[in-house]
Amino acid sequence: MEVTQYPYSLKFSIASLGLMVILILLLLSNVLAAHSLVSWVVFGVFMGFSTFMLVILISSRLIPAIKGNIALQLDDEGISDYIRNVSINWGDIKELSLVRGRSAAMVRIGLKFESDYGDVVTITLRWVKGNDDDIYDAIAAYYENYPEAVNEA
Repeated sequence: MEVTQYPYSLKFSIASLGLMVILILLLLSNVLAAHSLVSWVVFGVFMGFSTFMLVILISSRLIPAIKGNIALQLDDEGISDYIRNVSINWGDIKELSLVRGRSAAMVRIGLKFESDYGDVVTITLRWVKGNDDDIYDAIAAYYENYPEAVNEA
């Protein structure tokens, strides 16, 4: 099979940034209405935390999405999650499942052994561009096309 690549999701990155800005503006409107020194202190602490989170979000999610960087790759050797820097060989996989969450789905990969990541690795599809079902179906198709690697255990 040929290499299948999925880029970062620009839409979800922008939506996450927008949500953070809305929360900051809501807190600011409450602080302005309160006319209290304590509320400004709380706002300052929240802004420090929010600034840190915005820098992390922009540098690790938005910029790679704008550049079109690859978030998830499927190839003959295995699956590579570039968001968390995790690579798994097809022969190391015991089972695959799709777990649906409130905002995004996750691919749960059961391993045949205990790795540095544990015996279950979860790849969230929130930051991956594409339909969750289609991505899972592609992963399952790759996994099923390599029975000789899967049955080596």
